[in-house]
Amino acid sequence: MPRTLSLVILAGLALAGAAAGAQEPPPPRPKPEAEASVEAPLTQPPAEPLPTPGELRVRAESYEQVKKGHIEARGLVDLNLAGMRIQADQADIFEVARPDGTLGNRVVAEGNVVFIRGEERLAGDRLEMDDSGRGHLLNASGYIEPGVYVEGRRVERIDDKTYKVDGGRFTSCSQPNPRWGFEASSAEIEIDDKVKAKNAVFKVKGVPVFYLPYMYYPIGSDGRSTGLLFPHFGYSSYRGVNVGTGFFWVMGRSADQTFYADYWSKLGHGYGHELRYVLGTPSRGTFRTYVFDVKGAEKLDYDLEWNALQMLPGKVRASLNVRQYSDLLFEQRYQDDFNRASNRTERRSGALEKDLKLAVLSAYADTTSTYFGSEYTRVNGRLPGVSLRRFPRQIGWGKVVVGLQAKADRIRYGNEERVDNWSRIDVAPYVSRPFSMSFLDFTPSLGYRYTRYGASYGVTQAEVDGIVEDVNGIVGPPISRSFFETQVEMRGPTFAKVWDTPGFGYSERFKHTIGPEISWTYRTRVEDFNSIPKFDGDDYFLGTNQVAYSLVQRFFAKRRGPTGKAQPYEFLTWRLTQTYYVQIADGQSNFDPNYSSSAFGPGFKPEHLSPLMSRVRLRPAPEFSADFHLEYDVNFEQVRRTSVFANLAVSRLALTGGWSRSVRLSEDPAARIVGAHSLRGNGALELVPKRLFLEGSADYDLVNDTLWQMRGQLRYAVQCCGFRVEYIRFSWNGRDEKQWRFNLELANVGSMGSFLGAGRGAAGYR
Repeated sequence: MPRTLSLVILAGLALAGAAAGAQEPPPPRPKPEAEASVEAPLTQPPAEPLPTPGELRVRAESYEQVKKGHIEARGLVDLNLAGMRIQADQADIFEVARPDGTLGNRVVAEGNVVFIRGEERLAGDRLEMDDSGRGHLLNASGYIEPGVYVEGRRVERIDDKTYKVDGGRFTSCSQPNPRWGFEASSAEIEIDDKVKAKNAVFKVKGVPVFYLPYMYYPIGSDGRSTGLLFPHFGYSSYRGVNVGTGFFWVMGRSADQTFYADYWSKLGHGYGHELRYVLGTPSRGTFRTYVFDVKGAEKLDYDLEWNALQMLPGKVRASLNVRQYSDLLFEQRYQDDFNRASNRTERRSGALEKDLKLAVLSAYADTTSTYFGSEYTRVNGRLPGVSLRRFPRQIGWGKVVVGLQAKADRIRYGNEERVDNWSRIDVAPYVSRPFSMSFLDFTPSLGYRYTRYGASYGVTQAEVDGIVEDVNGIVGPPISRSFFETQVEMRGPTFAKVWDTPGFGYSERFKHTIGPEISWTYRTRVEDFNSIPKFDGDDYFLGTNQVAYSLVQRFFAKRRGPTGKAQPYEFLTWRLTQTYYVQIADGQSNFDPNYSSSAFGPGFKPEHLSPLMSRVRLRPAPEFSADFHLEYDVNFEQVRRTSVFANLAVSRLALTGGWSRSVRLSEDPAARIVGAHSLRGNGALELVPKRLFLEGSADYDLVNDTLWQMRGQLRYAVQCCGFRVEYIRFSWNGRDEKQWRFNLELANVGSMGSFLGAGRGAAGYR
């Protein structure tokens, strides 16, 4: 039996009497429920049960069944059609046959039409829609989930996920007067996914900016959607006009890729690629590649930065790190990050690591290339290496601490002309027993080291330009090295004084402690030191007898912590350190890595005393810290190195800065030339909270009175849009360049930065 149109009348009128043809005048009309429902929440009130499939619920001032299968509703019509809410001045409800032979409903509404479903809300002049949700609105405007504002001459609803718009305008700017938007001849909107538009014109404040014959605009609510990134525009005095953009590809919830294209009018094209993934903690990886095709060049320039950490079966940790570029000149000319432009090192490394509980087993390989101009490159690496290490830890009840380091490497060392290879096996066990008393900490330790080298440094004969000459190199037979090392570390006794300062704002109690730290090291003699091939610091051990001593002062204040309870806070530390070398005949002091100066005096004779090292750290509050380092050479009686580094981070301001100065050692005061003297810093300031941001950095050479580099960036951002302007100035190593870059930032659309600068790559979708 065919199902007839079913109506549930909820208006405040005696509609049942009207349906029966009663002629009595209606009672005085109260305020219609339909009028109140216009301001009601978008979902139905809880007291009203949801309609069953195929059921139509209507509120109206009046209705009339014109004929079978056609009902007219007039005056503040509010109806629910299969979960879709429609409001209008008038509506006609028709009974229609579906393709499967069943009966359904179709609504034609006119006058102040409002369509509501979930987060979708559209208003227009006329609506036609069936109970499947398919239909259209004329002269429509409103919001489509998840917050995309749409206007159009005709907005057609294909299904719950798809709209088509003719003669439309859309934007994701949720301001009352949208600051930007796209106008298009036609567009297709896929809910929570994307907008595909034809003949799109981008406008800012109603002013046309650019035209696109076809546009793909992401509107995903998760902040990551596949699509084109907004381009950047710029100019460089060296490279010319620049335009760059990218394509962002979402491969899944935990992986994405960015493809990047860059054009420089004076130089050529650049192409970038970045692959990122995040798996179960700690597995993650980032692979960045940039290729530069310079006009007239015979080969492509490139820059690689790959980093990955991956957990493998059996809880094996695998890591990969690659930092490589085509040549040093490419980095110096095109890198916008000063740290990278001034870097001279390439590195490739990989490792597998397994924690065996008692020790950690590792297999690794690494190689490093360091450039010294264009004529010389130093190459070193371990291809491959295996190590077993146990970090010093306590065993048993005797408080004995045991450590071990054992490794076997295949060493590679040389330059572009010749690379030597040899093996090295190194075993170094360690044992100590700390003692602690009320006024003194005392820790004796004993270690042994055995190293076997597959070759040694020696002399051989080689033919050079037809003449046989003696040549020095890694050409000798295998050699072994072994030594014992004992060390005693002592801290204390420490003396303290406390001051009470009632009413003082910073703290009402201060404490000052002062005490020595002494370390005595004795190492048995190392034979054939000059025959040992040198690769890293493990090869430079000499027999020694030395005492390192420090005077350490600490200042504490009683301050309230995060919980509000007063607790000691160390705000100033001063450490003064020096080493006395008892044995100096073999130049033991020359290989101490703790000092930048070697312990040589006038005439380059070995001396017993090392430089005097002063280190001061000031941290009056967690938001601010400053470090001051000074190295004074007591043998030449001159300051060798000085540096200051400070950091400030408060709610709207972050500053980091440093100053350093080094002087060449010389007996003649007039020859004590300043070798390096520089200032560097960077900062970020939030000029207007959550709207206007200023960032910058600078490096200045005080020796040559030259600003090496300066970078400034101004960023304006509001809820739905913003812009970024960046200025970069380089005057370093023959590179004299000025450039600026401009980006627009739109809601749901990522912006693209430079692949060769600070803050590189895609900003991502928001």
